[in-house]
Amino acid sequence: MSFIHLEQVSKFFNKSLKPAVDSVDLAIEQGEIITLLGPSGCGKTTTLRMIAGFVQPSTGKISIGDRVVFDDGLSLPPEKRGIGMVFQDYALFPHLTIEKNVMFGLDKWKRKERKERAKEVLELVGLAEYASRYPNELSGGQQQRVALARALAPRPLVVLMDEPFSNLDSGTS
Repeated sequence: MSFIHLEQVSKFFNKSLKPAVDSVDLAIEQGEIITLLGPSGCGKTTTLRMIAGFVQPSTGKISIGDRVVFDDGLSLPPEKRGIGMVFQDYALFPHLTIEKNVMFGLDKWKRKERKERAKEVLELVGLAEYASRYPNELSGGQQQRVALARALAPRPLVVLMDEPFSNLDSGTS
């Protein structure tokens, strides 16, 4: 059985006759890395947001691991799906430090464990020395790495990334 499984998933917005996502069937195995490709407006972001639980499908069924997370009469909220999401616009809180942005999804953890995990993932993305800065003090690529660190911090089952390379800083030679 697939790790992420979508069956006939569709999404209609505002009672539109044309679906934003039309009867998608998708099977992703554990450990597999996939990319959704298509033109602007074809439903890539909507599909990711439905898997994560931020948008409710109009029809279909979504399973993650051995759990159904969406089906007729059932819709698990995002925080119960085990998903880490890196949004296209980062969704960082401008009034929180980088460390606190990363710790945001760890509210059920003990404070010491939250700080340790934030340090660990900030080191992983090469931003540990920026922990006390604010998002507006970082480049777009650095902000994107903070968003990735925040998505990884709670040790999710799956990480979904919406246009993850659109704002990365260019490398130096």
